[in-house]
Amino acid sequence: MRRAHVLAALASLVAGALGGSCGGDSTVVLPVYDASLPPPPLDATAPLVDAAVDHVRVPYDGSPGPGVPRVPVMAEFTSKRAMVAPLMFAAGEMQISGEPFAQHFAGRNLGDYDRTYLPPDQYILNNGSTAQAPDPITDLFGFSTAVESYEYSKYHMNMVIQETGAGVSLANGPVVATETGATPLDRLRARIQELLSSAGTDVGGWATLPAPTNNPNNYLGFAGLWPVFAPFSDFDPSMQPGLQVIKSCTFQGGYGGIPSIGALTPIYECTYNSLHLPDPVAQVDRVLTPRVLGLATWKQALWAIDFAGRLHDAGNNPVNAVAPADLPLVGLAQNQVVGTDPPGALAGTYIGSSPLEGMWGLVMLASMDNAAEWVTSSLATSDGATLQGFASKAQAIAYDYTSPLKWFPSGVAVTLDDTVTPYPPVTSLAITDATSRSEDLSALLLGNAMFFGMTDARNAGIGQRVGLLATFDGAPFAADDGQADGEATAHDRSLAVLRVAFVDLDRMHADPALGVLVDSATVSGGQISRGAIVSTTSLAHALIALRQTLLSLNGAITQYGAADPDPAIDLQGILNVLPIHPPGGSQPTFSARIRSVLVTNAAFVRDVLTRADGSVANGVTLAGGVATPTTTPVTLESQAAAVRALVEAFLVTGDVSFQVRARAVATHLLMSFYSAPARMFRGVEGGADDVAMTPERFAFLQSALRETYKVLFVPGDVALDRGVLEDRIARVNKLFLNGWDDLNGDQHVDGPQECLGARLQMAEQALTGELGRDGNGRATGDRDSDCVPELAHAETGSVLAAEVHFHSP
Repeated sequence: MRRAHVLAALASLVAGALGGSCGGDSTVVLPVYDASLPPPPLDATAPLVDAAVDHVRVPYDGSPGPGVPRVPVMAEFTSKRAMVAPLMFAAGEMQISGEPFAQHFAGRNLGDYDRTYLPPDQYILNNGSTAQAPDPITDLFGFSTAVESYEYSKYHMNMVIQETGAGVSLANGPVVATETGATPLDRLRARIQELLSSAGTDVGGWATLPAPTNNPNNYLGFAGLWPVFAPFSDFDPSMQPGLQVIKSCTFQGGYGGIPSIGALTPIYECTYNSLHLPDPVAQVDRVLTPRVLGLATWKQALWAIDFAGRLHDAGNNPVNAVAPADLPLVGLAQNQVVGTDPPGALAGTYIGSSPLEGMWGLVMLASMDNAAEWVTSSLATSDGATLQGFASKAQAIAYDYTSPLKWFPSGVAVTLDDTVTPYPPVTSLAITDATSRSEDLSALLLGNAMFFGMTDARNAGIGQRVGLLATFDGAPFAADDGQADGEATAHDRSLAVLRVAFVDLDRMHADPALGVLVDSATVSGGQISRGAIVSTTSLAHALIALRQTLLSLNGAITQYGAADPDPAIDLQGILNVLPIHPPGGSQPTFSARIRSVLVTNAAFVRDVLTRADGSVANGVTLAGGVATPTTTPVTLESQAAAVRALVEAFLVTGDVSFQVRARAVATHLLMSFYSAPARMFRGVEGGADDVAMTPERFAFLQSALRETYKVLFVPGDVALDRGVLEDRIARVNKLFLNGWDDLNGDQHVDGPQECLGARLQMAEQALTGELGRDGNGRATGDRDSDCVPELAHAETGSVLAAEVHFHSP
């Protein structure tokens, strides 16, 4: 159907979609889908563009409403600094809100998007086939999720972990230190060679192995690769990438994973040297926080499951299976393994979805592995003054409520010897903030839960993926016996972090009277002093992390989440073999204790922090076993975080009361925080059309709308209908991420007047259509005219700004 016909159909269809009563039947339990399953059928009441078209819904038109004029939105950067913890939290939520959401829940066919097509935001029906529709359909919701949100999140991760150098180099990694070599650089070169060879990055023409010697532009075999295993807390992302474009990144032609037109690719996609921070001393705050380490692990794991979970042959063709006897040979140099599925594979099978993505995934796994080792061996304290790690992985895995107290301080300053290049060594670590924070522990749980799932052969959703079986079979990562016995393996390193982080979260942060987790705790003379504040956002972080930890230890975690209403699964928990002595004298299994803490805190969100009308408190103050809700104006992030917390509780327990309350809170979010004239979510309930948007606020808002679409939707409801939600999600992405105010509502960027000049996503690259050149080969800073400039022209990293002020005049 032509675009004109689609637009003509909107008025009558939208009227029907919005005709239901507000709220719907709150007692109905709607199905919860696993993203690993095929897409569910769209609701029968939702109109399609054409009955013969593949699951394309006619969108709600997003108009403010009858008689409500649109008002313009303005925006200014408040801070362009990259704050790494909220950046990684947002990046993880943006990935989950990307391809898997658009494909498995919104029914989009990902093959019908072309990120280099102009204008952008087009859904090209039957893309590339002879049956292609005559006119593409503008699909702001689908494109902004499936392409932009998804790929932006990849930029964020690569910038922090492999390109800018804004962290402790992998050359300092405690696991890398066990490699053979006279110097840290020698040992890093040896480890990276193992990883790139396993990925076939050299076979595919992306890398040179062995790495060149005495070449300051290529120390590791892939030019400019700067692997970080412990990112610093924040940095100035200013940089000066080259404007040059080249015809091919490889020695053999082509460049998998990077689209091109006329074979042109920005040179910084092929060599990362110009993406390094020009002044890594002045531009970086050299402080480590457990929250950064945990969320960076989570974000890397989400991508590495895709990147390293697959196999490819010597010709860069996908391999789905190999003969069991050949699995140990996969990834070995000059191997001759031939895949058994699909037929016709070439000899030589390597880890990764492609040589480039295999490199990314394996380097990320090495980063996570070294971070997990460092966290328990070097970044704990028993006195708040000195760092005293656990003597062994076995000791950390056995850590219990009766063990001598050790915890992770919230701030550790790092001193580097900058006279050593290219990867300066750590010369000292010093505690700057000895406070234990629940968000730090939640992040460590979240990241290492996903990491552990990748190493766990019990796990069908992640650990049994063919690429990961080949990865953790002894080369390039050590094999594990599957027990909780403290071996020198990624399996037991991540398990050790999970044990210590959960015990400390429960032991140090649970209020003795209510069981609710307080935000902070300090230690003096061996005695724990708990804070009195419980914030809604911190509790939401804890519930998200506890659910993932429960699923991971029970061998049931999936990449993008799945419901687990069955407590019987707790019998599978791998740490259940170890004694546990929680307060109160009870001795349940470890998994059962996690579930108990989760349910206690979820009930607190439902019964204390939220109300039946959907209103939310920003938090409570505890005194004498009594929780007093705060009366400050409710913030956008508190409202959205409450939706997330309640949905997590529903998914774990199957208790409909959590879903009912979540629907009320989501409705309140959509009705009381949304300005129809500005088409913008406000920063506080009942406030002006004004919000200081940060990566943290964006992550909670985007993910709350996503989970509402997946779990809480009510067909025909004025707020919870999926058509309305698609419009809200598209607007959130386009306004806050891209800085585009579609003031006239024509779903086309009428620039530059509709580009606000400030946005969260500060720059973009080839994966979202920026090639540094237009179709005629001329240099351009915004080829697709989507208000987000190309990285080299923007002279800033492809990361999220710390804060952008959006407001109406």
